[in-house]
Amino acid sequence: MKKIFLMLLGIAATINAMAVDYTASAMVRVTSNTGYYSDFYYSESASLGALNGNAMNFEGRKVALYALNGTAKLQIIEGADLEGVQLGLMTDNGTDYTFNVSYVEGTNPLYLMDAQGENHELTQGASFTINGLAANSTIEDRFTLGRPSAPATGYTVTPNAAGYATFSADEATVIPSGVTAVYRGVIASEELQLFAITGYVPANTGVIVEGVAGTDYNFAIASTSVPALSEDNDLRPTSAYNYPMENVFVLKGEAFLEYIGTTELKANKAFIQLPAQSGAPKRIRMVVNHATGVENAAVEVKAEKFIENGQVFIRRGNEVYNLQGQIVK
Repeated sequence: MKKIFLMLLGIAATINAMAVDYTASAMVRVTSNTGYYSDFYYSESASLGALNGNAMNFEGRKVALYALNGTAKLQIIEGADLEGVQLGLMTDNGTDYTFNVSYVEGTNPLYLMDAQGENHELTQGASFTINGLAANSTIEDRFTLGRPSAPATGYTVTPNAAGYATFSADEATVIPSGVTAVYRGVIASEELQLFAITGYVPANTGVIVEGVAGTDYNFAIASTSVPALSEDNDLRPTSAYNYPMENVFVLKGEAFLEYIGTTELKANKAFIQLPAQSGAPKRIRMVVNHATGVENAAVEVKAEKFIENGQVFIRRGNEVYNLQGQIVK
């Protein structure tokens, strides 16, 4: 009895050792509108190594879905990473093909990536039809296994040691609640006058972000349409910079200095450009322009941020302001 028990333990251990932890595994059946079909199988796991599998038998087939591995055409494949594996589809005289997915395992489903259409997630019970495929053809340059890139969720903006950063993005973004302020800027002589904006930063718009030095602020991509600024703004997105533009100034500390580099500017920042002129300044200071209270309060004046009754206030000189730039009595 003891020997039988030990034998059973050995068999159980062997079965457990053979178990595979799949990231993705499934059978995909493709069916022509003529009724002919073909089954394709794939398994992805970190333990499976390089791509390999069993060849497709084309004898007597009207329809075939298979993976390409060099010149080999495989009906069953396995590997540690199946993203980017090219798929081939042999069609009969039908033009519409329905894909049905079953026997799914794993926690990270693959997609049928269509270079000429939508990407389809290969989850249990998934069914989709691709119409208008060429009849009596072999299509090997359109479909792959893969996973779409995760959509961008936002941009991280980190103020410098002086508490300022420039920012721009191709998409409109939401101004996070944690920042001290976000400004548009207007050139006036050797000053960049800053005016606070609220809510959103429109797409392709340069701004100044004020916050706590070294703190990361996430500007999430807006889910709604955001119009362009209706007021003047001389801050330009760095996507608009092309070397060798002249009279370009970039943020350094708490002022803008003339850019004398020979490379493109960093992405998702902002710059200003002065018109061609003689005697152009080498430094442009920033000046906060408040709608009420003090006008033209230079940012060089030391500002002290503090929290009182759960609200953030800014003390400049003898005055205290809220985040909207209004004097608090």
